[in-house]
Amino acid sequence: MKNPSILSANPKLPAIEKFKSTSKINLGLWIKEKRPDGFHELETIFFENESFFDEIEIELFDDNSQINVDFIQEDFKKVIPLKSNVAYQAASLFFKALGVDAGCNIKINKRIPLQAGLGGGSSNAACVLKGLNKLFSYQLHETELLILASKIGSDVPFFIKGKTCFGRGRGEIVNEIENNLKLEVKIIRIENISISTKWAYEQIDGREFIADRKTEINNLKLAMKNNDYDLFYKNIFNDFEKAIFSYFPALIKERNKLFEEGYKACGLCGSGSALFGLRKSN
Repeated sequence: MKNPSILSANPKLPAIEKFKSTSKINLGLWIKEKRPDGFHELETIFFENESFFDEIEIELFDDNSQINVDFIQEDFKKVIPLKSNVAYQAASLFFKALGVDAGCNIKINKRIPLQAGLGGGSSNAACVLKGLNKLFSYQLHETELLILASKIGSDVPFFIKGKTCFGRGRGEIVNEIENNLKLEVKIIRIENISISTKWAYEQIDGREFIADRKTEINNLKLAMKNNDYDLFYKNIFNDFEKAIFSYFPALIKERNKLFEEGYKACGLCGSGSALFGLRKSN
């Protein structure tokens, strides 16, 4: 049996608020064997890029349980049906977990491109979960939000935590790690290249897996803790790059431009197609 609406029970609760939905890059991405559930086992270091983000506005109402998701940009409205939208899924799961009769309007100002490896959809889902939780006076603990997030997608739990995290399993098991580096991040994307995560994994299936990336992962953790930029730059890696770059050599040219601009580490964002450049911030 559902609880009465918290909106009417708590009139001080804000009915509308805006939130920042950040992007991510993978500083290290070790893709391991395929699991029985069809996912790949992996180890990765997620880094939250707070300088590149979507904006999400959530408006709560309690006259019915309808959930609406709208994009400011018309092109996103055409390619993301409501029921398959992860923001919709996040809101639906949240209301069910809290056991409330409520609905919401979600408006997304989309800056993070689709199929770019930046985690835009996952970030939107996590942002809705965290945003609704704030509007409902933090009634769910982070552990509960992480459980909901893992039901939506592999990268969603990272965006619940944010900052810098070590991820394992299919990416959904995340623990924050110490990062004392001050980094400038540049993101570039070639407009006519889009890469689905499913397609990217298909390109690396059947290849010879790299047996051990533990050294690189551990060196990245050590470098971030000890503020060692040289060690950090030397150990950034992404197991998708060899396959993706072979299909899209234009990405190599764009990566080289980043090096020419003075970025010390440059690579593929997740499964692509965006690229990142990193250097010490002033």
